[in-house]
Amino acid sequence: MAESFNNSLVRSAGIQTTSASGTVGVSSDRITGISTAGVNVGDLVVNPNFRGNTKVTSVGITSVGVNETSTNTAISTSNTQFLGVTTVYTATQKTILIGGTLSNLTNNSIDLYVEVGVGNTSALLGSKIPVPAGAAFVMSDTGKTVLKIGDEVRVYGNTNNCLDVSLSLLEGVN
Repeated sequence: MAESFNNSLVRSAGIQTTSASGTVGVSSDRITGISTAGVNVGDLVVNPNFRGNTKVTSVGITSVGVNETSTNTAISTSNTQFLGVTTVYTATQKTILIGGTLSNLTNNSIDLYVEVGVGNTSALLGSKIPVPAGAAFVMSDTGKTVLKIGDEVRVYGNTNNCLDVSLSLLEGVN
């Protein structure tokens, strides 16, 4: 198959499912005493006690399980944001992600996260990237990323409908 350039465009990406205060124990994989309304398995966890790319693995009535252990050295109560994923591209053939532009659609600064993954396995290309109101983040200095069949490019934004995403791709590479 011949190589071809393609763009993947997604409008109004970004899903903040909820934001709530909860308690995190020392080296814990749970956030307790928290409202779980709107929290879903797979949501990205934004909390100062967990490293980037921590995801929700289970949702209880007043607690959330995550796939990483906390980094805090004492019990901590802090605000947690849970961000829903927007898949902006799924590779149907071997593809090179050349770059992309993620534009802030809001009147406020936002934080965005970009990852490549398959199923529950993922790696962040960018974490908690601040984008001022009316500005854009350009993915060009991150280098080229090879995507295998089934690999997904996913974005998270800390505000609902906060991003337009345009990716530049070279599909059908050998």
